[in-house]
Amino acid sequence: MRILQDDVKMVVLGIVGSPRKNGRTNRLVDAALDGAKSRGTAINKIYLVDYEIQQFKGSGGPAEAYKSCPEALSKLCEDADAIVLGAPVYWGDINGLTKDFMDTVRISNANGKYGLGVSIAGGSGKNLFQAINSIYHWFYDRKIRGIDPTPVCRFNFKKALQGLYQSGRKLADLSKTSKPFSDFPHITDWIEHYEQLTLPSSSPLDEILFVTKYLLETSRNKNLLTAKEDYEHAQALIKQGKRIEAIKYAVKAYEILFFR
Repeated sequence: MRILQDDVKMVVLGIVGSPRKNGRTNRLVDAALDGAKSRGTAINKIYLVDYEIQQFKGSGGPAEAYKSCPEALSKLCEDADAIVLGAPVYWGDINGLTKDFMDTVRISNANGKYGLGVSIAGGSGKNLFQAINSIYHWFYDRKIRGIDPTPVCRFNFKKALQGLYQSGRKLADLSKTSKPFSDFPHITDWIEHYEQLTLPSSSPLDEILFVTKYLLETSRNKNLLTAKEDYEHAQALIKQGKRIEAIKYAVKAYEILFFR
């Protein structure tokens, strides 16, 4: 365990995985960094599109993979006390640029470092759960202590900005003390941390209900009451274990608010 002295400046590194520097991913990462900065932490932000990250071909293991990531990028991640990683959703998962980074970056001191991840799905909001899970599965594999998974769509964007500010504050406070996980074979604390972390289900039903929840909060649709009834009916059926029956009501609520 490492405890930072008061006169040692921590650094939280924000990593924008989107090739669009001024897009929503950037704004979400900024919100978390602003929160960390409010706790007296130094912040740094980088855009993956500025680095020549090569695709790992899968031969030679981690030592070979690390050669595909620029040394300067790996060093920034190692020097940081905590990481905020934001990625957009492209065709069902995080975008390829972010995945190549995750496949190739060297973070030799990752164990015990804290991480905050955010995924953003535009349009219909599909697959935002799959994307956030990909980020946190990577945190798990690298032994980074993930906190506050944040899946985002157009309809909860403003609320997510507020939540990420608070998560950034939390990240800064937690990172004052690193807590490495135990090594093999004594990995109970590692698994316990991720069992207690609330990761969303990748079920399309759960995902559409998540998006519909925020549509209900933001929509001015004249059929809002009907959509709310369908949404609540779907939730009631799920509680009864009738997930298949719940689908048509969840879809109806979503369609009323999204397409009309």
